[in-house]
Order: sequence, then C-alpha cells, then structure tokens
Amino acid sequence: MSKEITKFGQNLRFLRLQHKPKLSQTDLGTALSTADDNVSRSAISSYEDGRAEPNYKRLEKISNFFDIPIDQILTQELDKLDKLNILKKENVSDHTSGKDLRILAIPMDKDKDEENIVFIPEKARAGYASGYSDIGFFKNLPKYTLPFLPKGKTYRAFEISGDSMPPLNEGTIIIGEYIDDWNDIKEGTVCIVTTRNDGFVLKKVYNNITNNNSFILKSTNLRYSPYEVDVHDVREVWRLVAHISKEFPDNEEANSLTEMQEAIWRLDQEVLNMKRKN
Repeated sequence: MSKEITKFGQNLRFLRLQHKPKLSQTDLGTALSTADDNVSRSAISSYEDGRAEPNYKRLEKISNFFDIPIDQILTQELDKLDKLNILKKENVSDHTSGKDLRILAIPMDKDKDEENIVFIPEKARAGYASGYSDIGFFKNLPKYTLPFLPKGKTYRAFEISGDSMPPLNEGTIIIGEYIDDWNDIKEGTVCIVTTRNDGFVLKKVYNNITNNNSFILKSTNLRYSPYEVDVHDVREVWRLVAHISKEFPDNEEANSLTEMQEAIWRLDQEVLNMKRKN
C-alpha cells in the first residue's frame, strides 16, 4: 500500500462525509456511476480502506465530482487544511494557468504520426460534458486533418446549435485551438468553452477572475445577456480559429454584418459594468 493511496483513501472518506448532504458509500458510488462504468459501494469502501486503487477514469470522476484537483486528493491531507480553503478553491491561479492536472484525450493518426481533429456533432454535446477526457468517447466520432491549419497545435471541431453567435448559423462547423493557459485569453476572444454542465458553448470570453473567480461569457446575438461561469466549472477553452459553413450568407445578412458588429462593440460596455459590480 503506497503512501499516496493511504492519503487518497483518507481524503475520499473526508470529502464524502463533508459533502452537503453527507453521502453514504452507496450514494457516492451511484453519483459516480455511468452507463459504461458502475461504481459499487464495495469499490468506494476498498478505496477508502486502501485495499484497492481506482483507475484513472474513476479518479478523474472523483476529482470532478468534488471539484478538487487530482494532485491535491493524492498528496495533501485535506482534513488538516482549513475547511474554507477547500470550499473556496483558492488554487484559482493553478487552475487557470494549466498547472493543475488536465487530461486531454487526443486521438492520433498512426500512419501520419500526427493528431487527428475530432469532430463533435451536436448530438454528442451532452456526452462531451463528461467524456471530453475519455479516449473511448472519441472512438466512433469522425476524425479529420486540415492542411491549412498550422502544425504543432491541438485542434477540435464542433457543430453549432442555436442562434446565439451570428453571423455563424446553426449547423456551422467551428474549429478551435486548445488553450492551456487561460490567462493568455485576450478580452472578447471568441472561444469554445467546455463546462461541467453545458458540454460546450461558443461565446466571447472576458476575464473576471480577479473580481469573482469567473469568466463572463457573451453572445454576439444582442437578444442574449452576458452571464458568468465559475472558472472551476470550466474544463477546456478552445480559441476559434476557423469555421466551415454549410450555407452561403445572403446579401441581407452580409449588409447587416457591419451594423451588428458595431452594436456588439457598444454592448461590450455591458460586460465591463458586470465586472465593476462584483
């Protein structure tokens, strides 16, 4: 039995009992279970007692469920830390800079020895919220390479739904470049943001970490108001670098684009006002 597993077992028991409401081992197993991975009460018991080690997939589930970084669960004695420090997640800097352990599943083209660009269709949006780091999730999804994108970077393609980001229409394929350090995101950059609950959204991103440990996400559709998302609910950020449209814009849409852009620039003040109020 390793020292890390001993700490892990102690920490798992501590987090389970500190959870509101308090969880039984059965409750926690049920909360962690998915269609392809049933986590039993006996498994939780064996982890807490140090009689077994979770595989990485389950370890990541535990980390996500309690919103505690994996390295903290494995190496620190959480019951000896200030409880408020744990609940407030004061390691925001590590999380946003990419120093926390993040797992990014990247299918490879073995023949070309390069990364594939996985396409996430709209029907896979819900599954992406929990499967974004599971290589098995990507097994049956379409994969491509695009020669016009710079080499040496990681890309992913997503299908847009809804009308929140004109002039990009529903069904447009958007391609994002993976951002490891979120502090590099310039104000108002259009990004695909993967969140715990929504799977992924395409929004303009504004940094509100200093004021409220959050990002402010804004649509380009003026009918949608900006909203905040806690940085710890964010799993991935991809900078929009290209899009592939299935439709050719009509003249009316093209002529109104400049007016819409000007309105968006004016409404960026709304985001600034949100940041000042926090």
